[in-house]
Amino acid sequence: MAPNTPTFPIPSPRAIPVERGGASCGLQGRGGRAFCVASLLFLTGLAAPARSAPQTPGNVLLEPNEQLFTILAARLAAGMDPGSSSEAGADARNLVRSFLAKKNAAVLPELRKFFREHQVAGDSGANLGQYISLALLVGPPPDFRLTVAKTDLPPDAKALVELLPLLKQFSEQADLTDLWAQLQGRQQREIEAYSPPVRSAIQLTDAYLRFPSGAYLGRTYTIYLSLLGMPEQVHARIYGQNYSLVVTPSKEPKVAEIRHQYLHFLLDPLAVKYAPEIKQKAELRMLAREAPQLGADFKEDFPLLLTECLIRTVELRMEKRPAAEVEKSLKEMVASGLILAPYFYAALQDYEKQEPSMFYACKDLILKIDPAQEKTRLANVKFAPAEAAAPGAPPPPATEEERLLNQAENLISEGHYNDARTVFKSVLESVNPSSERALFGLAVVASNTRKPDLAEDLFLKTLEFAHDLRIVTWSHIYLGRLYDLKGNRQEALAQYRTASLTSGSYPDAQRAVENGLQRPFGMPEHGPQKTEPEEP
Repeated sequence: MAPNTPTFPIPSPRAIPVERGGASCGLQGRGGRAFCVASLLFLTGLAAPARSAPQTPGNVLLEPNEQLFTILAARLAAGMDPGSSSEAGADARNLVRSFLAKKNAAVLPELRKFFREHQVAGDSGANLGQYISLALLVGPPPDFRLTVAKTDLPPDAKALVELLPLLKQFSEQADLTDLWAQLQGRQQREIEAYSPPVRSAIQLTDAYLRFPSGAYLGRTYTIYLSLLGMPEQVHARIYGQNYSLVVTPSKEPKVAEIRHQYLHFLLDPLAVKYAPEIKQKAELRMLAREAPQLGADFKEDFPLLLTECLIRTVELRMEKRPAAEVEKSLKEMVASGLILAPYFYAALQDYEKQEPSMFYACKDLILKIDPAQEKTRLANVKFAPAEAAAPGAPPPPATEEERLLNQAENLISEGHYNDARTVFKSVLESVNPSSERALFGLAVVASNTRKPDLAEDLFLKTLEFAHDLRIVTWSHIYLGRLYDLKGNRQEALAQYRTASLTSGSYPDAQRAVENGLQRPFGMPEHGPQKTEPEEP
């Protein structure tokens, strides 16, 4: 954030003590939230109107983002994202467009060319999402310097780095400092409109989970309100220790989405903390793999799936819906692949009668999962088909590539590496020679069949093509492990550090990164020495 850019901290005093005697994102994956992240301050509440002095520090900020504003202003000036006059936020977009038209910045032809070449056709969410990823990893104007090494950027942001010198020119030529200042009144009104419902949602969530103070140390959750983004969009990111949510203009405040990401902010670390307990229940992952609507991230990262089930049922318990609605919601969750939703909904009723906070109670909730009982419960469940592309349209059939990749990934999960290798090769040879999933799968097979040199080559090749954040993150982790086994500790640490930027979205990956940074792979504190990286 640039000097003198206003932020609006909101005090959120705890309503209920956490302990006696103590102080009180779509199921299609998170790479695009992915929900998928930026760091500012350590907080324990939410923002208050600027005229009020904060009463307590807080862990949530609600504010604008000047870097994203600059990028979206450049898109408007270049004739992109025209929108309509009836959409939410149209007045601010029109004001900015009019201001910039008078400036007629000399760099506009280059900007138009850049934006056209990087347009994601037919997907306004992906179009905006890539620029959000870049904005959250760039410093303030006038320099717009990357806050991480270019090589460490996630794929969507890395593809846009050539925009930064153009942004610098545009900001100077269009006098964006003056325009940003003119919009502060609108930004303030938007923040004041969001503050009461968001503050209430945060307070109620904190009260329900009874988290101990200090549980957020070193971590932030920032909500960025973007006046210029195409309306009705919410984009979540997790970069390193920092959670972010970008909200564009909407008819109603996106409070449910803000609360959902806040629950991830609170509960994701517990999936890392209690990873050994979760691993004891991981056999249930194979049941969820059959759900067509469940995203690959949840199928491949069982702690992430478990956390999502817990979060969705916490939301259901907090909303106190009628019994019939609850039953319907739970059935829909299970049909979509959230197989542990009924268990957690029932278990939370017992949690509510106890005193310990979720910070401690979560371990017990996990340990009491009975895989045999859950298998019996799910024996007759029919998973919902993949969502149709349009209302009333039949669900699209799985492509041959997708069918083969799913088959091969299931074979890996079952330990049938040679069979998986054959299927992955058939994808690359007959269907898609640049399939990131097939390349990654072959690399995993090589690493688990003691072929480290081949695995290294395949992981490096995967990174040339990969856009999926989970695949990118795990490729760096695997490379770190391979370099550790070769005795190249510095190269290994570089890979773990790169993975650490995006591993926060995936508890299994986050734990692997933490372990890799603490000690060389193959040299654990306890237990026998490993000879090759294991399957994630």
